[in-house]
Amino acid sequence: MSDGDKWLAAGIGLIVVLLFNFVPTIIAYGRRHPERQAIAQLNILSLLSFLLWAALLAWAIGGARNDSVIGRFVGKPGERGRLIALVAVLVGAGVATTAYALTQI
Repeated sequence: MSDGDKWLAAGIGLIVVLLFNFVPTIIAYGRRHPERQAIAQLNILSLLSFLLWAALLAWAIGGARNDSVIGRFVGKPGERGRLIALVAVLVGAGVATTAYALTQI
């Protein structure tokens, strides 16, 4: 396999991973989910967290605006900035602790 073939395979693999990562956003927009913009914004962070990706997928498939469990965590549209910032901090802390743990091996 030549270097060009390896780069092509890596590029195709990256595209497949990115498409797979954005499945919750695709589903949310396809189903006209009322919270599709919040799902899309949080979906960017899910590149770093599979647990977040799974939660977003569940929300995109089954969540509705009047779902009390989802509403408890998502809040009102004006409070979304805090939600996204909190998730970003949590994902960042997870990545940092994982990176630190890997340096200690």
